[in-house]
Amino acid sequence: MDEKDVEKIDENVIVEETRKGNKKEKKQTKAGKIIDIIISLVILVVCTAGLIFSGKELLNWVKNNFKSNDLINEVNSLAGVSDVEENAAPGAEFGINFEALIAYNPDVVGWIRIPGTGVNYSIVQADDNSKYLRHSIDLTWNEFGWPFMDYKNTPDFTDKNTVIYGHNIVSGLMFADLTNIYNGALGTDVEIDIYRSDYRLLTYKVFSSYVYDPENYYLTTNFINDEQYSTYLNTMLGRSVRDYNQDVSVDDTIITLSTCTSDSKRRIVVHAKLVSNTEMPR
Repeated sequence: MDEKDVEKIDENVIVEETRKGNKKEKKQTKAGKIIDIIISLVILVVCTAGLIFSGKELLNWVKNNFKSNDLINEVNSLAGVSDVEENAAPGAEFGINFEALIAYNPDVVGWIRIPGTGVNYSIVQADDNSKYLRHSIDLTWNEFGWPFMDYKNTPDFTDKNTVIYGHNIVSGLMFADLTNIYNGALGTDVEIDIYRSDYRLLTYKVFSSYVYDPENYYLTTNFINDEQYSTYLNTMLGRSVRDYNQDVSVDDTIITLSTCTSDSKRRIVVHAKLVSNTEMPR
């Protein structure tokens, strides 16, 4: 075998190895395409599922919003609530038929109205704080819930601190307008009217507002002694984002309004002290 024969054999080997390499590359390329197709299909399925889920969530939100608005109008009509302009002076006459409301739902304990805002709702109270978190006043399931008093409170607003909860709905429903107290849109002279079911009008003045992480401390409803209550009040005053020019002492009774921030991670909290207690027109 001469050098030419060796070179010929080497060429044949190289050609054969090249063919094998090409086949291997084709197989790898084909496998890669299959993997790409599978990945694309998985992404498509996930995206489609996400769109379907988002669509359902949006549809549920729209349904809850319409339902809540209809229910608000129904309750207002049932209660015979007189029309009071949004920017009317605090304490303006505001008739409520509590007998009709309580016949509709015995859990009704009062009504809350914050002049200059959309906060204008009956208040309910259950045996726990879960019932009205996801149920409307008509007891049907609704993600928007209904403003409710903490189950630990006495329903006549005589505790040192009465706590009321409501959701922060982006459309402006429930306690969304607490944001306008916190951000200063209502100024530093903010009044909150509570209409008690025994036809007493309780007028409160805001003395603190802030955003805080979820905790139990600001939700304390009763206190062992004046010292503990004083510490609590001073702590709440210290948290406030602005000065409302309101002094507060252990002789005061207060209300605390609580709602979520828009991302639901923190809480918008508003504290107000009782400044007057008068008889309501029937």
